[in-house]
Amino acid sequence: MRQLVHYYRDFDSFTEWCDENSITNSERLLIEINYPNDDRKLLKILLTDLQSSFADATIVGMQSFASFTNHQVSDLNRDPIISIMEFDTSSISSMVLNLDKNYIKGECNDYKAEKHIIEKYLQADTEAVEILSSFNDCHTSSFINSLGEDFRHLKIFGGGSTGKSHNTNKSFVFHNNKIYDKAIILIFMHGENLTVELYQAFDWKPISKKKRITKTDDSTIFTMGDSPALDIYRKYFPNLDSDTSVFLQVPLYITKGNSSYTVHILNADLSNQSISTAQPLEENDIVQLSIGNYNAMMNRTQEIYNFLTKTPAQALWIGACISYEYGFRIPIKYYISNIKSNNHIFGYTTSQEYFNEENHPNTFHNHTFIMAAITESNNSYIELEEYKDENITPFEIANKNLYSIMHKTANELNRLTENLEIRVNQRTQELKTLNDELQIRIDDAVREVKRQTAIMNQQSRLASMGEILENIAHQWRQPLNAVSWVLQDIEIKAKLGNQAEIDIEAVAEKINNSIQFLSNTIEDFRRFVDKSDMAQTFNLKKTIESTKKLIDDTLTELNIKIELDCDEDINYKGFENDIKHVIMNLINNARDAFEENEIKNGIISIRVYHEKDELIIAVKDNAGGIPKKILKSIFEPYYTTKHKTKGTGLGLYMSKNLIEKVKGSLEVASILNGKTTFIITLPDEGAMPKKK
Repeated sequence: MRQLVHYYRDFDSFTEWCDENSITNSERLLIEINYPNDDRKLLKILLTDLQSSFADATIVGMQSFASFTNHQVSDLNRDPIISIMEFDTSSISSMVLNLDKNYIKGECNDYKAEKHIIEKYLQADTEAVEILSSFNDCHTSSFINSLGEDFRHLKIFGGGSTGKSHNTNKSFVFHNNKIYDKAIILIFMHGENLTVELYQAFDWKPISKKKRITKTDDSTIFTMGDSPALDIYRKYFPNLDSDTSVFLQVPLYITKGNSSYTVHILNADLSNQSISTAQPLEENDIVQLSIGNYNAMMNRTQEIYNFLTKTPAQALWIGACISYEYGFRIPIKYYISNIKSNNHIFGYTTSQEYFNEENHPNTFHNHTFIMAAITESNNSYIELEEYKDENITPFEIANKNLYSIMHKTANELNRLTENLEIRVNQRTQELKTLNDELQIRIDDAVREVKRQTAIMNQQSRLASMGEILENIAHQWRQPLNAVSWVLQDIEIKAKLGNQAEIDIEAVAEKINNSIQFLSNTIEDFRRFVDKSDMAQTFNLKKTIESTKKLIDDTLTELNIKIELDCDEDINYKGFENDIKHVIMNLINNARDAFEENEIKNGIISIRVYHEKDELIIAVKDNAGGIPKKILKSIFEPYYTTKHKTKGTGLGLYMSKNLIEKVKGSLEVASILNGKTTFIITLPDEGAMPKKK
């Protein structure tokens, strides 16, 4: 077996080269072409010429961004590079999976090859499968991984095509004399003596803060954390819209469970700031930006030298990810620098790399370097130049050191960031716990305040009820005395035998009038203490008059007069009894002040009117005013200047609460030795009719 590499210029020169090297048509020939050009017409001519001269050979290849020429890696070369592997005892077969046809099943990340179709090409001595693909979209990974799963007993190697415009979606592969935009070519290598060994390297390391994918759809990432997916790049690359090559230079590094890898970015949608990748991702996957580890890459030079020294090989196939072209071409040059002959340096710049290995579930990879060593003889090795450390120049050593410092610094910063985030999360959790405990205490305190308020409210109502009952008892004396006098008169006349003088109808009317008075008094009391949870519409004038009626007798005894100025048609939707309690408290306080200050002919003036968007109830008295030092405390609970038998100190406190409950206010203005005015302000939306 042998491998020869030709730098193509024209077909005549190629034919002459073939003659010089005794290369003739044979079914044991594998002719493979690196085509670093977009010109399909020239390619078609070349393929036709090759097909004519080597009708029995297998002719395959794909477009490549760069090529290997004279121990260098160049993207300036536009001429095809042709590798010819001539097998002695092994055989070659190939097939094309034209993905425009029905060679696949499933959808999205469940793309799979039709296994039974591929199995027809396998033989008992099939050793390896080379894969060349122009199927470079988000479904490729699942498709290639399914191939690797179905044929894991074979050595699999290969890669995806790359175009000169960096747009891998528009590159192509070719088989014999046909060119395919969306196809996978499988080259089967059969032979009892055939051996294929693989070397692969992955040297991209994370450098940015970790982000968690929060919204994705198969291979499209919409958000990371709370931000659009593209923000992970925009932070460092503000000119992203005009230069998308950054996706090749700085790929995404994915951590999924215990495995880590990079993904090739196929497209970025600037309209919704999403990123489409060559592999499907899931929510909660961890994402970071990554960059090539130059130091690790350069150290691979020794590894590859050792691999070629110990591994039998008569031919080599190389696949180097296109991302190596962005700052990491020098390590690739060193990888091939120890190979003596150009005849063993052939391969492609790839958009994706395919290889299988033990204990690894995937065959599809991104951002890797792969080398396949192919031989029919276990005693044959690639001829190498002796490896020497001094071959590495000071420039490369400086680059190694620089990248080493950069990666170590990035790792330290990431560790510090992670530790800081852990501490912040711990502190946040501690604060949350404290906040929860504080909230519990606040809730308990609020419940206690509500309980105390309810108690004070009840005490205030009971105090008001006590005063009302005292008034009722006073009011009942006269009708009860009247009934008693009537009954005594009847009894005396009956004993004297003057029954005829008893006017039953007149007696019944007098007793009935007294009973009706008692009943009305009880009804007024019932309405006063009745408590409804539903707001109702009531007439303010009638409400104030019914409240006044309950304490009229005590006011009359003290010669206190109430003057009411309220239109007949002012209705209000609210809690009537709350208004009654407030009015009652204010009247009682004024009455007590008149009595305490020994003021005769007291006047309590109650005026109801509209002002702006509010309804005002002003209660004014001439009971001598309130001292300034007392004025600021009168609305506090349990504050009173009265004897304990006359007041609880809750009346004004509860009155203020009742008014504020309906978003109103209760305020006081007082002049010492003069007048005191309490102003009740209620929201006007409850008042009817509206102020015009």
